[in-house]
Amino acid sequence: MTLVECKARGFKFSTRVLARLAVLIGIAVVGMAHSAPGTGAAPASSAPTSKQVDQQAQVVAALQITEMDWHKGGFNNMMLLNLIVQNGGKRDVKDINVVCNHSSNSETKIDSNSATIYGPFPAGKSKSIRGYDMGVFHDQAKETKCSIVHATLTTKRWGRAR
Repeated sequence: MTLVECKARGFKFSTRVLARLAVLIGIAVVGMAHSAPGTGAAPASSAPTSKQVDQQAQVVAALQITEMDWHKGGFNNMMLLNLIVQNGGKRDVKDINVVCNHSSNSETKIDSNSATIYGPFPAGKSKSIRGYDMGVFHDQAKETKCSIVHATLTTKRWGRAR
């Protein structure tokens, strides 16, 4: 109900109530502006350093998809991915982000899916993932190419003594 509708119905607001309402609206607006993405300067600690960027690039470069295939599932519109990931690096990683770009018969890119596959990927080992649900994809997709775009270094060694 708007303020005009309230006045039309005979509601009376004291200046004290209106002042409190204005303060609450002001707090809400400032809070929304503060939390909005892309506004204001980012804290210095959140910007990645060049060392972190290089380290991330090395982590992703050490991960390779050695085998991959996919099939349709659900109501014939879900992409189910089978792949083997080889971690050729010296450090264990976890939570890899995979992006699959789909193309049509004419080799035109028509869709893409991305998903995070959670779990450990030990250094120097392969891991098989079967039937991973990548979500809904375009019904005209005939070919797909998947790649690993991000991974997180682990702080603990999975199942190994230090």
